[in-house]
Amino acid sequence: MKENLATLLTTQQAALKLTDKELAEALGYSNERLIAMIKAGTMNLPVNKVPALAKALQLDSFELLRTVLSETAPELWNAIESIAVPLGALHPTEVNLLRHLRVLRAGREASPIVFDGKGVIALIAVE
Repeated sequence: MKENLATLLTTQQAALKLTDKELAEALGYSNERLIAMIKAGTMNLPVNKVPALAKALQLDSFELLRTVLSETAPELWNAIESIAVPLGALHPTEVNLLRHLRVLRAGREASPIVFDGKGVIALIAVE
């Protein structure tokens, strides 16, 4: 079962030794009590704060979005997931490959050359 937002936030915050004040600042809040309210479940994390929180907590933003929307708007999440992830969630290594591809291609066209041999699965040629 996936962790809820409060548990995820508390666990990762402790692991990174971040204070509520530091998290609040990372989210653009001047009041650290908002972080305590989110952890207590008395305030929902605004969806537009997901990227900043993911960055501050060193989490995958898509997975954090999944957690937030699953708790606050499950019907919306189900609709997004059915459109955005029709083949299922990408494995973290697949996400890593795509992130590197986007950086390397820098807006240029890229063509995959796919072969399977000696541990190399795909090579991308950037034009």
